[in-house]
Amino acid sequence: MTFVPLEPALAAPDVALVQRIGEAAADAGVELWLVGGPVRDALLGRPVYDLDVTSEMPAAELGAILAARLGVVVRARSQFGTVKLRLGKRTIDLATTRTESYARPGALPSVSPGDIRIDLARRDFSINAMALSLHPQRFGELLDTQGGTADIESRTLRALHEQSFQDDATRLLRAVRYMARLAFQPEPETQRWLTRDLPYLDTISPVRLRREIELLLTEADAPNAVAVAIETGVLPAIDRSLGAQSVREAVLRAGERKLHGLALLGALVYALPADRVAAFQARIRPTGEQKLIISAVARLREIRSSLRTASLPSEVDRIAAGLPQDAIRAVAATDDDAAVRRNLDRYAVAAQRRIPLDGHELIALGVEPGPAVGEMARALRRAVMDGQATSREEAQAYVVGKLKEDSA
Repeated sequence: MTFVPLEPALAAPDVALVQRIGEAAADAGVELWLVGGPVRDALLGRPVYDLDVTSEMPAAELGAILAARLGVVVRARSQFGTVKLRLGKRTIDLATTRTESYARPGALPSVSPGDIRIDLARRDFSINAMALSLHPQRFGELLDTQGGTADIESRTLRALHEQSFQDDATRLLRAVRYMARLAFQPEPETQRWLTRDLPYLDTISPVRLRREIELLLTEADAPNAVAVAIETGVLPAIDRSLGAQSVREAVLRAGERKLHGLALLGALVYALPADRVAAFQARIRPTGEQKLIISAVARLREIRSSLRTASLPSEVDRIAAGLPQDAIRAVAATDDDAAVRRNLDRYAVAAQRRIPLDGHELIALGVEPGPAVGEMARALRRAVMDGQATSREEAQAYVVGKLKEDSA
């Protein structure tokens, strides 16, 4: 038997928490297991943040037992027999062990009860198909029926069966994330299936696809994850333009700036040919926030010539005011013109400078109450951005000078 100590990977309160729920489940005659990613990360010596547990008792029933014994709050029941347990500020995902089948490629699975070994066998990759017992008499005992431990030792990514990517092509994007995050390489059969089954991404709904891309863009080293997704053909299979040289170069520049999330999405869209942006949006159905970024980088593309020639941050502000900072960062990182990058960088810094005088202080300096205060505040903001008023005293001098100039 192999036992995996959880103390190095889990925070002490989390170790105590899983011990408590394991004991409460055992008192009810149920064995509870920590499964999937937390087990993988514990074996890799990586910190574990998410707690995913499973048992052969239906999750709703066990959740009710844990609620009665420990005071946990049971929430968010799903069609797959999972619930969320809330205890204090901590959330645990509790699932029912199951088997699953797919009516067609890309469909959500139909599930039915199964024991822990069947549950492990239906998962995506061997490194996610391991479980640790939380039973007090076997706490930390490893159940590895699919060879996950050996694959971790050899840093190998191995799909569990030949139809895996066809059943659920979102696993292609998950494979990319593990390859990037863990520096694992797919074993030869998995590599062959991955390449063969790229067209099955067309079976995935836009919403599910968008969620997987969001996860890709929020990896710790997201530009590297995106680069791997391009090199493996996964992103080009979603939209062929994502394999263009302009996109590859943009990702390299994004990596230098460590962009992630919305800023990295903006960088990708900015690098796309303008006539492909609408098709990409249709493929992933972006959220409202994502649409704002996509629209903003399109606007920055339209005013690119003005951005190139702007000599002061206030000039950039006049033509780019109101655009999201993530869009500014995206273009500042990835435009192939050094002047555009430089001017946007200067603007991004200048836009963060605080105006040292408020409206009451402007009036005290002689500005007429009313619209004139707003006009002076805007003028002062431009002066602050351009480095003409870097202190409170300089700001006061600027306002006094501007009043004299206006009254002359």
